[in-house]
Parts: sequence; structure tokens; C-alpha cells
Amino acid sequence: MKKLLITLAVVTAGFGCLYWAFPMFFFAIYKNNVYTTEFRVDGNKLHMSGLINSYTPEQLKDIFGAHPQIDTIVLGQMPGSIDDEANLAGAAWVAARGVNTYLPQEGSIASGATDFFLVGKRRVVEEGAEVGVHSWADVTGVTARDLPRDDPAHERYIGFYEGIGWTRAQAEAFYFFTIEKAPAEDIYLMTPQEMLATGLATEVMPANH
Repeated sequence: MKKLLITLAVVTAGFGCLYWAFPMFFFAIYKNNVYTTEFRVDGNKLHMSGLINSYTPEQLKDIFGAHPQIDTIVLGQMPGSIDDEANLAGAAWVAARGVNTYLPQEGSIASGATDFFLVGKRRVVEEGAEVGVHSWADVTGVTARDLPRDDPAHERYIGFYEGIGWTRAQAEAFYFFTIEKAPAEDIYLMTPQEMLATGLATEVMPANH
């Protein structure tokens, strides 16, 4: 649950690490036991929004089972994930389906949702869309930035990026870019140039093209 503090942490960042971490921890437990991810199928497109949590992987499997024609996931307003294990497991399962991901101009993804976007073999971002990254933090206040580069804790994410088809060098470069750009209590919005340079997007196109 290392990214469970996501945007919730940003809202309360001014109160000090442990002061907000524990209330947010219990809020996250609640949010991980209700449906927080919304889906809508439109032809070959699956529109997805909301928080990713423990229910999301099974929801995705049910939807793909009922709609095998889906080849593109369109992400909307997605501030992150409550359950990191579920997010990475669900994302890996989707990546194996060979789908594309698309972020329209009005879309906004951050933290775990940014990781989920990477599952697309073709990853298109419209100009004006927001893509946020930051360091993860656990409930004790330890963050990715506190750990040396060879700490095993980093492997969880680097290994995920490798597992969906990135090279080791690409995975490490993107991962360390994200944790160095913003602390856990903040969010850094990537520029279109950074999206392309890091491999997050395979294409950035004008809105309403």
C-alpha cells in the first residue's frame, strides 16, 4: 500500500507526515472496501475513472470477459490507487491483453493511475491532459527518496515496468524520474516532452484532432 497516500496526502501535506498519514491510512482502508473505479464500455473502448483499489482487477476481468472486443482503455479523472498490489497485478493482467491506452485532453492521472496507463502497447496522450508522478511513501513515513538506489523496495515498481515490456534501463530511468520529481506529499505534472522522452507516451497529439 505504498502509494495509498497519493492525492489524499497532497491535500493535507501542510500538517506534517505522521499527523496526516494515520487518518489517511484508515480512510484508505475504507476506500479499499467499496467500489471506487467506474467503467463504461463504448464499442471497442473501455472508459475508466476513479480510484483503483482491491476490487478493480476483478472488475476488469469481468468486463473483458463480457466484452472481448475492447482494444483501448480511455482514462478519465484518476488520482491514483488505494491498493498498490491490486493495481500492479491488475495492470499486468491488462497488459497481457495487448490493449492500447488513451488519455484525452480532459483526462488527469497521477501516482498509481500513471503506472496503470503504461499497460498500453500504444499510449496516446492528448495535449492538455495531466500526468502526475511522485515518490511513494509508506504509513511509517519512509519514502522512496529515503532509500539508496539499490534498495530491494524499488524492485517492486522497476520489475513491474520490465514485466509489461520495458527494458531494464527504461524501467529504472522512468522509476527514478518519478520519485525524484516530487516528494510523496506532492505531485509533479509531466510535460509532453517528458512524457515522450521517458517512454510514458508513445504519442502526444493535439486535442480535438
